[in-house]
Amino acid sequence: MVESKLQPFIDKYINDPSNPDTNYWLAYEYEKIGQNAAALSYYLRCAEISEDKNLVYESLLKTWLMLHRTERRPWYEQQQLLTAITYYPQRPEAYYLLSILHEKKEEWKECFYYASVGLEMCDFSLPKLRTEVEYPGDFALLLQKAFSSWYVGQREESKKLWIETYEHPLITGKYKELAKNNLIKFNIFNEDNLDKIDIVLQGKYSEYVLETAKQYLKLSFVNDIIISCWIDDITPTNNIDNIKFIKSKYPTSNGTGNRNLQLVSSLNGVKNTSSTFVVKMRNDQRYDNSSMQKMFDFFNVNKERKLNYENNNSFPKNRILVAGNFHAFPFHPRDHIFWGHREDLIELFDAPLEISSIEERVKMKREDYWKYYDCYIRTESYIGSHYCSNFDERIKKWLLKPELFLYDNAPNYNEALELSNNLTKKIFKSFPKEGIDLEWDKYNWKKYPYENQYSQFEERWDEDGF
Repeated sequence: MVESKLQPFIDKYINDPSNPDTNYWLAYEYEKIGQNAAALSYYLRCAEISEDKNLVYESLLKTWLMLHRTERRPWYEQQQLLTAITYYPQRPEAYYLLSILHEKKEEWKECFYYASVGLEMCDFSLPKLRTEVEYPGDFALLLQKAFSSWYVGQREESKKLWIETYEHPLITGKYKELAKNNLIKFNIFNEDNLDKIDIVLQGKYSEYVLETAKQYLKLSFVNDIIISCWIDDITPTNNIDNIKFIKSKYPTSNGTGNRNLQLVSSLNGVKNTSSTFVVKMRNDQRYDNSSMQKMFDFFNVNKERKLNYENNNSFPKNRILVAGNFHAFPFHPRDHIFWGHREDLIELFDAPLEISSIEERVKMKREDYWKYYDCYIRTESYIGSHYCSNFDERIKKWLLKPELFLYDNAPNYNEALELSNNLTKKIFKSFPKEGIDLEWDKYNWKKYPYENQYSQFEERWDEDGF
């Protein structure tokens, strides 16, 4: 299969070995399959025979990349980047890579120098290279200068540069988070410039959810509202500023208690957000804006990662804040609201779908669900246990035999419950109930009855205050 993909490029090279483009694309095909030595030879040949400065420049960067991946000849790596600069001093990539090269060796003056010169020399309007060379984007040199300026003693300059880096229009993901963390360290980052959030309202479309979206958009910290509904829902045809409609196809099975519907529409909704932090809510519920402000404030104080667990394989970006945790059921956050890092919420809702629901296996009425809790995992526990399994291998094994650990009255239920109460509180954190009002349209409740609803299950609320 690999040979068949390579063959057309090899044939072109045999017919025209002096063509620089032919050499470049043959090298690139070798690179894609991990044959770095072969790729290196053709990239070098392309750089030698081409008269196009763009192609020479990019080929030199590629030779650097091949050398870098094989961890050979670091001096030669540097020479390739310096040569690339002589061919095209207006391009930013080689300056950035040289700065990174010196950063790894803790040569801070050189690291700062190439970042600074690159910022002065480069034309950032130039078109992108044809292939990837480990250049994250046109904010990269600014980030390198901000980072290295601290180590060369320019502390106040470093603070200014981190602000500029954070506000760069192209910076996203881990790089934006890095800039933000440094601003927090410098006590520059405050409530006035905290990241805005996106909100996902998930479920079947109604006028109620549209009213909710418009209400939330009045909040200064809200960026976009994603209404994640279904393909047959009739939604407004006119565009509404900062409101996006995402329509999903129905899964084959709704899942027990409609869990598959919740997973599909929640996941698609979160994937269509763009902010670092995201809130997922049901579309039949609404918090007043005063409650939203309080939760926003509480989240920004309590979002930091607290997971320090002996059996974890990976870490979440942050804790996910919820409307409560049931400690009577394993891995059971309340599903009214999930407020957290976008990547964590994607992981949360990317649980496997049920092949068939309990309703499809046992003829029953919805109000009789409680009679069959010893035949399936409660929906919130299903979602929570799959997410928590990322942090403890035991849970993955329990999910293979849920009837032994996770069903009500399972023989090893207490073992699962003990682990849940140890682990869950480190991954999920509850908002306090004080001053937070939830309206539930489904039951026509204008104020969620925290004190009596589910009190027999000892619903746990955070009482840390603000």
